[in-house]
Amino acid sequence: MSDTERAARVKESVEKATTALLVEQSAEGFWEGDLDNKISVDAHHLLTHRFLGLGPVPEREAILAWIRTEQTGTGGWPTFPGGPDDVSASVMAYLALRMEGETPELPHLRRAAERIRQLGGVPACRTSTRLWLALFGLWPWREVRALPPETVLLPSWGPLALSDFADWARYLIVPLSVITTLRPVRLTEIDLAEICGPRPPEDRPCARASGLYTGTPPSRLRARALECAGAWLRQRQQSDGCWNGTHSATVYAMIALHLLGGPGEEAVRRAVSGVAGFVRPRGDGLSRVQFSRGPVWDTALTLLALRAAGVTHHHPAVHEARGWLLGLQTRDRGDWSVHRRGLPPGGWSFQSANRISPDTDDTAVVLCAIQDGPADGDPLLSAAVEHGRRWLAGMEWRGGGWAAFDVDARPRRVLRLPLSDGRAVTDPPTADVTAHVVEALAPAGPAYAPAVHRGVRWLLRHQEPDGSWFGQWGCNYLYGTTAVLCALAAAGTDHGHTAVRGAVNWLYSRQNDDGGWGEDQRSYRYDDWRGRGQSTASQTAWAVHALIAAGERGRRLAAGADWLLNHQEPSGLWRETPYTGTGFPWDAPIRYGSYPRVFPLLALAAYNRTLAGPGLAPAQQPLPVDEKAT
Repeated sequence: MSDTERAARVKESVEKATTALLVEQSAEGFWEGDLDNKISVDAHHLLTHRFLGLGPVPEREAILAWIRTEQTGTGGWPTFPGGPDDVSASVMAYLALRMEGETPELPHLRRAAERIRQLGGVPACRTSTRLWLALFGLWPWREVRALPPETVLLPSWGPLALSDFADWARYLIVPLSVITTLRPVRLTEIDLAEICGPRPPEDRPCARASGLYTGTPPSRLRARALECAGAWLRQRQQSDGCWNGTHSATVYAMIALHLLGGPGEEAVRRAVSGVAGFVRPRGDGLSRVQFSRGPVWDTALTLLALRAAGVTHHHPAVHEARGWLLGLQTRDRGDWSVHRRGLPPGGWSFQSANRISPDTDDTAVVLCAIQDGPADGDPLLSAAVEHGRRWLAGMEWRGGGWAAFDVDARPRRVLRLPLSDGRAVTDPPTADVTAHVVEALAPAGPAYAPAVHRGVRWLLRHQEPDGSWFGQWGCNYLYGTTAVLCALAAAGTDHGHTAVRGAVNWLYSRQNDDGGWGEDQRSYRYDDWRGRGQSTASQTAWAVHALIAAGERGRRLAAGADWLLNHQEPSGLWRETPYTGTGFPWDAPIRYGSYPRVFPLLALAAYNRTLAGPGLAPAQQPLPVDEKAT
């Protein structure tokens, strides 16, 4: 392809993608893509309704069809498409199908039971999976471990406190401590001996044929802890009835408060309608349950892409999106303020209804999307940007870097606890989040220059020996490395810097023969997969955009741009099957529906500017672009 032909195709591609994204904006001004997670979330939804006696889920048949569709040829269920069968996900899917009336003699369930046994059965499952079995009397509660409810009573200044755990973990620890203390059982007629094995008589709760019962009454101290746990949950319920904007936190809180407050618990009643919002129709008679909803994140990224493509500040879509985002800036203090009592609020959350758990990642990308503001000035916008910057800078850890939700917690103390994976419940500073913060604060002027410089130094200290950076919230080294390259460029780091050259060389070493880039979720567990995997639209875009930010030009960059051009659909957008986002490394992969729609436009818009050369109009100049997966 000649340079002239490529330039024409890139220009046409950017125009088509821009038009397609503008059409997808909601009447309220936001964008929101699907969020796919592992099949366990779908199972949790059905099982919660059954446990609480809420009646059939309206989308029951469509969710069951989705679960059956996701079964692999080997009989199990993976946590991401193309991944290995996961024993916990497989047991959860099997339990949901059985509880909804499917018999073990059905061919797909026979295959599933055999595969579960091959994978080690229930003893090999995560604690959360064994908990769901115990809720229905199918597994002994004594083999379900959790932190005690007294954890809520621990002072923040003590040897260990609830605030030392990650924000998302607190919303699981508190309700699970209630559930595992009261040990409720909703008896069922089914028997999962085919996967659980025979149980001794003492493990068979058969005193009653149906109904819900709990264990022995708690002691006085424990009763106080349970009361405080209930209060903790009620105080943090969102306006939409959910907790922390996630399905898992919401269903566990529903069960815990049902146990504490009885069937008439008002918080549970409000949550019933809220949890229904996680269900998304997929077409062809299928529905699945999302783990969360992220319109703030999706809207900010889309706004960045549109601005990079040349859509002006005064375009109605930009004006509406900016106004929608400004209305969601947090004004309340959340748990983050435990270690920053003097810091005024000003961040943004991932979800629109979550007003008490802002995170630095969303705040950074929102700031990047709005802070270059209308040229004629807007006092409300200017104030919101300054509040956001002040909050973001104030969330820097004493040792440097930024975590997603918390500041100056003590993750090392948590990691010393006998937990199956303490890393999944801690939130220390990470390279990808720190990079996004640096990119957001870099254009903020002298007042924030010291924070930017410290952030850059932290990033340079945490570069991997091979030149890459780890990605906590996106898959994986491609995510971390491209995010840092964009941050270093925004901070003015020379393109010839040793760290930049090492990262660029690493990216080129991971480019696929087809010109694209991809990284499989298995890179979180196996080093051979680092930066390796089938090419995807989002990951190729991350690499192309980051290489441009690092000053790269030439044939290999053009090959990446060509891959994006060749995979654009007639609609003007892109699709991808692999999960390129991350909730918890390895255990909770995510597929963002927005990623293959937004990031290719960002990358091709940047590439279009390299082809156009100098002399661009100010509105077309490269923006300080944050990418949750740059």
